[in-house]
Amino acid sequence: MTRLILASSMLAGLLTLSACTLIPESEALAVYQFPQPTRPTSTRIEQPPSVSLRVDTPQAGYAYSGPRLMVQTEANQLLSYKGVRWSDPTPTLLREYLALAFQRQGAMSTVTTDENALYADVHLGSDLRRFQVVDSNEPHILIELQARLINPESRRVYVSHHFIVRQPISSTSIQQVTEGYEQASAELATQLLDWAVPQLAAMSRN
Repeated sequence: MTRLILASSMLAGLLTLSACTLIPESEALAVYQFPQPTRPTSTRIEQPPSVSLRVDTPQAGYAYSGPRLMVQTEANQLLSYKGVRWSDPTPTLLREYLALAFQRQGAMSTVTTDENALYADVHLGSDLRRFQVVDSNEPHILIELQARLINPESRRVYVSHHFIVRQPISSTSIQQVTEGYEQASAELATQLLDWAVPQLAAMSRN
């Protein structure tokens, strides 16, 4: 009986130890909201597009599909900032940012997103290829996006364009990083609207 009690006590101790090592403490997180577009783009056209636009969630690889802030090291490793997250997955944040940029630009009759799956004359699809901090001798924010305007019925691509934005930052501190993302995203939106709005205006005249 003594041996049985001793064995049971040892087993209980091992299970307790195992539980402590297999279930780590929750990581303390600092959650950052993504900035919103605050200024209209420079796009000005005589006849605004009469077509409606749906901004689809960008397609992204595994590293960019979640809420982590990614950083590329000088050794070409892709790591994430410890204890820091965006408030939503990166593709969702970028979708909402671009949709709001189109809305605030004021040229489109209607702007929606694929979250509500409403009908629109044209869809803006995209592939998010890079969305990261580059930690090098000249640190910067890097955003690379392949965008395309799509016929939603035939799925035919009307036009496509490749965008790369590099925004210098003074350091890789989280404050400089978030400010850099604000500037880089604004530049991406300006370039994308300068390209897309005239294309959409031409479509509305056909």
